[in-house]
Amino acid sequence: MKKTLLAIAVLGTISTVASAQTNVTIYGVIDTAIRFTNNQVTSTGTLGKQTAMTEGSFQGSRIGFKGSEDLGGGTSAIFQLENGFQSNNGATDQQGQIFGRQAFVGLRSKTLGEFTVGRQYGLAFETLGNYDPLGIGNFVENEWASFLYGIRFDNTAKYTKSFGPVTAALQYSFGEQAGKTSIGSTVAGSLNYTQGTFNLGGVYQQSKDANSAEMKLGGVGTAWGVGPATLYLQVFQARRDPGFAKAASNSGGPLANTSMTSNSGNTLRRTDSVLTTGVLYQATPAMGFTLGYMYDKIKNVSSAGDKGRISSVYAVADYNLSKRTDVYVEVDRTTLGGGEIQDVNGVMPFAGSSLGAGGPNTASSRNGVGIGLRHKF
Repeated sequence: MKKTLLAIAVLGTISTVASAQTNVTIYGVIDTAIRFTNNQVTSTGTLGKQTAMTEGSFQGSRIGFKGSEDLGGGTSAIFQLENGFQSNNGATDQQGQIFGRQAFVGLRSKTLGEFTVGRQYGLAFETLGNYDPLGIGNFVENEWASFLYGIRFDNTAKYTKSFGPVTAALQYSFGEQAGKTSIGSTVAGSLNYTQGTFNLGGVYQQSKDANSAEMKLGGVGTAWGVGPATLYLQVFQARRDPGFAKAASNSGGPLANTSMTSNSGNTLRRTDSVLTTGVLYQATPAMGFTLGYMYDKIKNVSSAGDKGRISSVYAVADYNLSKRTDVYVEVDRTTLGGGEIQDVNGVMPFAGSSLGAGGPNTASSRNGVGIGLRHKF
């Protein structure tokens, strides 16, 4: 009898554990393009045209795992691990981090909100991405603005809570430097409002480097669906203190692995005032067209106090072969002006020392054309 009761108890325990197993989803994206650009640096230091297979225009390729476990009472444990890779050659992306796109665990409550810890997207990237025509693209020429505030942050705690149509979020990324906890830290907060096809949001972020120099950002954006079209507009200003610099990737130093632009060697506070606007027009359920424009007005590009500018315009025609597969053509043109042409801290690959700052081969513009194929699974 005792053995029978014990067997029933064990089976009951196994049944309880089995019913609480985590539900895991495997997902991914492969986005690859053949891209033509001009004003690329050749092996001899001159400028030339280039045709290359690259990552796609829309999204970085990835494979991910996410899941949740019902803990009862409307609360779930959640996790997400996401590896980024370059589909043209199979190399690991995001500084070679295995789960460099995302790696976090957390709790989600229907009443209390969501709390997550690990490597995560920054709130500036998440918020402003909602008001970008491409949701922030994947060619440098259509995503460069995101490098001004950083994309992902290690050692990050994030809390999100919705109040009807309003969603509030807080971010704190630990600097983890001995002796002074604020060094290398990032603090951010955001508010987003959604009502039907209308969206409005704002974000503030502050990051501190190894010498307590700061990057401060404030931005707002809106997106509004009108019939088959969605209109986008965002503006933000990023100020970087003199000498502000992130640590080298994978060094463990302050702000490493954030993709954030530095202000190294500049004795003046640099200010980037950025406007992004555009429209997505869904002509048919299968065919969509996107037109976007990005402009950065820069103050104090260098210690000389010079001004500069960056402007990019791009257009994309995207055709869905199925719910998971699409093909597209993208064209873009980016121009630099003023001190930005010779900017050693420039966010564009054809600015600054990559072409020998101030040398005869320094480019002030680049044109690009890409043909891509994207599959989601």
